[in-house]
Amino acid sequence: MIVGERFGRSGLYFILPLLIFLILTTLLPLMYVVILSFFRNYLPEKHISFIFLNNFVTVFKDQEFIESILQTLKYVFSCTILHLSLALCLAVYFDKHKGIKGSISYSMRGILVIPWLLSWTVAASVFQLILNPTGLINGYLKTLGLIAEPIPWLGSIQYAMVWIIIITVWKAFPFFFMLLYAAFMTVPNELYESAEIDGASNITKFWRITFPMISQTVMTLTMLDIIWLLRQYEIIALTTGGGPLGLTTTLTIKIYRTAFENFKFGLASSQGVVVLIIASIISFIYIRLYVRREEAL
Repeated sequence: MIVGERFGRSGLYFILPLLIFLILTTLLPLMYVVILSFFRNYLPEKHISFIFLNNFVTVFKDQEFIESILQTLKYVFSCTILHLSLALCLAVYFDKHKGIKGSISYSMRGILVIPWLLSWTVAASVFQLILNPTGLINGYLKTLGLIAEPIPWLGSIQYAMVWIIIITVWKAFPFFFMLLYAAFMTVPNELYESAEIDGASNITKFWRITFPMISQTVMTLTMLDIIWLLRQYEIIALTTGGGPLGLTTTLTIKIYRTAFENFKFGLASSQGVVVLIIASIISFIYIRLYVRREEAL
């Protein structure tokens, strides 16, 4: 018993630096934001004052904040569907063409992973050069006679959000592809061979064998993608800045403006708490689904 307590104490000593780091960098800032959300903290004013839930009332009366929620939902839903669909299609392709061996296969996968290796800042800068009125796309379209005047893609009401989604999907889908492809590799070939003997089609094999085997990976990636997209800031800030007319203003852009342009830190904290609650609800739903799946197995 004494030996067990000694080993337990030693393990605690090993993880203590990590616990201290997490407390200082995650728990304390989070607690500070939650506490600050109950105060009026406007930078030009000398003092802060406790106003309880008034910040949250102001948040949900703000039409711009409600619209930013809608824009965020549109952005998150579109990107998540496209991320998983594109990654799944590519994973199915590489899984069905296992005959592509050696350097060709590695080269193809290596090229697909390149966007993921770039930082969000670099990806945004590249597409700014491509999409500006004198950029590559307008140049080609004008040369082909498809447009008479350059189109400001990132400043257009019709195209701004579309391009934000395209850039995000292009940048992040390789991560989902690699994990889904790895999940495909874990499916035993014996299951496919048995299904072929029974005369099952490729579609039947996918829905009855492959998808159930990789469903946990799909669920995890969906949850991670939603949370990552909820806090996505760089791509939007560096391309459209939330414009035009606020049509690409997501929650992160709205919170940034409230805090660092309007200097209303208490109000921005309450907006951040709302985002935290949304992310927590999504995480809770995922955990419940995961537990139910484990119990069913």
